[in-house]
Amino acid sequence: MAHGIVIWPDGVLDTPTERVEEFGPALDALLERMMKALLAAEGAGIAANQIGVSKRVAWVADGAGSFFEIVNPEILEQSEKVVLEEGCLSVPGEWHEVPRFRVVKVRYQDRSGAWHERTAEDRLAHVFQHEIDHLDGKVFLHRLSALKRDLVRRKMRRLKRAEEEAAQEGKA
Repeated sequence: MAHGIVIWPDGVLDTPTERVEEFGPALDALLERMMKALLAAEGAGIAANQIGVSKRVAWVADGAGSFFEIVNPEILEQSEKVVLEEGCLSVPGEWHEVPRFRVVKVRYQDRSGAWHERTAEDRLAHVFQHEIDHLDGKVFLHRLSALKRDLVRRKMRRLKRAEEEAAQEGKA
């Protein structure tokens, strides 16, 4: 688990996350932990389940060098189908073309519980879709053929075994 990031096909990544009902110090602490992992991994976004926490919370890069949190997000509208190259912190080293939408309208809460709606285009729309997929229990590989997904699954299992063996050797 590089930088505390869960590697797919871990079950937490394939399970829909739970809605956040309580806003306060516990959510703030989760967001801080997620941000540390995100910055260490140099990603464009991160979902809570990527650090093993099944909560409907994510960070999204705004495209201008900063991030904002999204809590209990949902996509309200989407338009203009596109195919984009995509990778994931939980699927290291893998990049594939994925069908997405160029424009999305999203409704979400911030850490205080206030609701927001935002229409996003291009890169921001892409990151919203990717992170919300995570919160719905899907990695981008679920949008590919079963054959491609199975090939990547095998690679990720080998990677996880190698990391576990390296960790065991480090303890000896």
